Amino acid sequence: MRKKTIVLLVFITACGFWAGLKGEESMGKKHVVLLGASVGREWEIASFPERTGIQEYEFEYVGYSGFDKSEALAEILSREENKPDMVFLKECAAYFPGDSEQYKSLMKRWIAQCRKEGVVPLPATVVPVTRLHSLKKFMIDIVKGRNPFQQGNPLAHKRNASITAYNDWIKKYAEEQELAVLDLEAAVRYSETNRFLRQNLAKVDGLHLNSLAYKSLDKIIIPALERAGER
Repeated sequence: MRKKTIVLLVFITACGFWAGLKGEESMGKKHVVLLGASVGREWEIASFPERTGIQEYEFEYVGYSGFDKSEALAEILSREENKPDMVFLKECAAYFPGDSEQYKSLMKRWIAQCRKEGVVPLPATVVPVTRLHSLKKFMIDIVKGRNPFQQGNPLAHKRNASITAYNDWIKKYAEEQELAVLDLEAAVRYSETNRFLRQNLAKVDGLHLNSLAYKSLDKIIIPALERAGER
């Protein structure tokens, strides 16, 4: 019985020592949350330090469907433990076109809430869609028996036009608020004048990103966080 007690004490002590080491590893690191839709899950931002070797930050992904992520953000900001130092506020192309004024109002509110809680907000631009996305969606709607003209002329690229207009607003508002921006659009588009998602970075639907695209997004994380730290 005494031997078992000694073994148990040694085990408990070892666990406490290991927990202490893990705690020390996290000390001094900035905790960054990516708040986005389910499509952002494939980015696997939590393993960013492992695949890049950059250890100054630790990352967490919180996915929430629908443009309005107020509920998820409130939970994040109210944490007593593991409260983030910074939050990436990311939206998905699937929600566009939509109520742009409501979208802007929500983003303003989230930025204000983060600041009130002492958390640095980093709004993200929305990833655009490919030039062929509208046509592909038109064809899919026909196959699935949906109204293919529910968003008007498929060649008008209304989704991408709505996205780029929102992105222009995000960058302007962030500048007014002296905030850094995670410019996802710039990382995956063709150019400043051709603002469609590069075809080689998209899955077949022209909206979701492939693994090569996420590698491109990895490259802009640290510069954005460093800009945020300078403000």
